[in-house]
This record gives sequence, structure tokens and C-alpha cells, in this order.
Amino acid sequence: LPVKLEEKTVIIKTMDASFVRKCFLAGANAIDAKKEVINDLNVFPVPDGDTGTNMTLTIMSAAKEVAGLETVTMETFAKAVSSGSLRGARGNSGVILSQLLRGFTKVIRSEKEIDTVVLASAFQKAVETAYKAVMKPKEGTILTVARGGADRAVALLEENPDLDLDTMLKAVIRRSEEVLNQTPEMLPVLKEAGVVDSGGQGLLQVLKGAYDAFCGKEVDYTIEAGSGAKTGAAKAAETEAPAEIRYGYCTEFIILLEKEYTHETELSFKAYLESIGDSIVVVSDDGIVKVHVHTNDPGLAIQKALTYGSLTSMKIDNMREEHQEKLIRDAETVAKQQAEAEAEEPKEHKAD
Repeated sequence: LPVKLEEKTVIIKTMDASFVRKCFLAGANAIDAKKEVINDLNVFPVPDGDTGTNMTLTIMSAAKEVAGLETVTMETFAKAVSSGSLRGARGNSGVILSQLLRGFTKVIRSEKEIDTVVLASAFQKAVETAYKAVMKPKEGTILTVARGGADRAVALLEENPDLDLDTMLKAVIRRSEEVLNQTPEMLPVLKEAGVVDSGGQGLLQVLKGAYDAFCGKEVDYTIEAGSGAKTGAAKAAETEAPAEIRYGYCTEFIILLEKEYTHETELSFKAYLESIGDSIVVVSDDGIVKVHVHTNDPGLAIQKALTYGSLTSMKIDNMREEHQEKLIRDAETVAKQQAEAEAEEPKEHKAD
């Protein structure tokens, strides 16, 4: 999904809450339109083909709250995004996206307008918050893509304190795409499948959609079909061996805290989850704790969580089953593409 940016320069120095809201909703619509393409890229951390869906469900949960705001201020917008995305977070990539959004809104919530100084700071806080939430951050993922864009924003601002928003946003998106294209060199599983990181691609779509709205562009986000190009999933299906999924159940829930939950408590809880699984993300905010873990025994995670409070928004997915379904879909895609290619071959070539 290459990014094409408008070359026309838009000189905007600040954005108010209503403008930021418009850009955010456009970013949410952009990833929603491309979620299936992003699903096709999903081979890490587990090849279950749901990154686009999970990121879309996460950001749409926030978008619904944002769209329903009666009074739009930076504070009400920030609260809606942070709360909505955390409560609606799905999957590893969705929880990380919620933390990027949470960190971003921490910086802007007290501002009346956003300029390049605030924007660069918000990008940096987004990355810092997301990295802290993940037990074992892995490079070559959405985290790396986000950090690349944030670092570029800070560097540009140091070079030119009078930088306008358009110049910064273009540079952030271009740098994010550059880093995304480098992810196969960071994660061998991506290189083997011939794809970039799906979470990073999802983040790029959000940024691109927001930038289109920033430019006032009306965009058709329908997915183009029939180009004959192979999707990442189709490429992966040609070479993919059966994946070994160590922990079979993607387990997620929210704890409604009923007891004291200190920093030490959280460290202890994370250590316990690490003893029974991986891909752990635990985030506490305003009396709730969002938990994501891959494990072979969801009951153990649930029993431990119940010692801190009651549970809601529970979801358990069998990733081994999802992976098999993905392999079938990918094989069908390859077969369809091959049939279409054969049908387009000249008759005389077939005769040869």
C-alpha cells in the first residue's frame, strides 16, 4: 500500500479541537477501508490474519465516542479517544494502537490548539507509552514504525522551529513508510513471507487518512481489485510451512478494579502472565486494567485477574484454528489468481 502525498503545500500553523477530530475520524475510516488488505499481511506475532480487523475495531470504538461528542474541546476529544480505544482494544496490535493514541492524547488534552511543537511532543509520548505497555517490545513492528515517524518530527523541529504542520506531517508519513519498508530486514518471518509488518501498515493508513482530511481532500477509500498483483497473504501461502503456535489462545479482558492496584501489583501480575504465556500487554487507566495475553490456559489468566476485581469485555480466540482458516483462504486466493492468469494468456501461447 504505497503512500502518495499531495505535493501542494498547505500552510497551517495550528489545529483546533474540531479540526483534530475531523482528521482522527478520517484516519479511522481509512484503516477500516483497508482492513482486509492489512489482514492479508498478518504473519507476526501469530499468522491468524486479523491485524486489520483488530486495529479497526479498536479505533472505531474510539471514533464512536468522538463522533458522539456534544461539546468538542481538546480535553473531551482526548478523553473520548483514550477511553474508547482502550475499552475497545482488540488483539496485540489493537492494544498497542490504543496505547499510541493514549500517549498522544496525554499531551494534547490540556492544549487549546495543536502546533508543530505540541504535535512532535505528542508523537514522542505516544511511542513512549506504547513501548512501556508491551512486556517485550519487538523491533520491526508497529512500534518501530511509530518511533521512526516521531523521531523525524522531533528532528525537523530542532532544525526549523518555525516549521508548519503540513511539512511536518508529510515528513512523518514518509519516514514511517520508509521504516515500514525496512521491517522485513528486522523480522525474518516478514522477509520469508515477502510482506511488511501488518501493524505498521495499519498505522500508516491511519496517518495517511488523517493527512488527507488535513488537506481537505475528499477520499474514496474503496479497495481496488483486479490489478493482478499478489497480496502478501498469497505470497506467504506459496511458501508458508505450517506455523508452530506455541500458545494457542488469544485471551483478552478488562478488569474493573475492586482492590488496591499498585505499581508493584501490576509488576507481579505481569510476571505471572509471563509464566503462562507471551505477547503480553497490560494497561491500567482510571480504575480499569486492559489485559492481552497469548496462553494455552486462559482460565489461569482469568482466575488471577479475578483476585483484583470483576471482569468484562472478555474474548478468547483459538489462534491455531484461525491460522488454519487463514491458510485455506490464502490457498484459495492463490488458486484464483492462477486461474485468472491462465485465462488471460493468449490462445497461441496456450497451444505452445
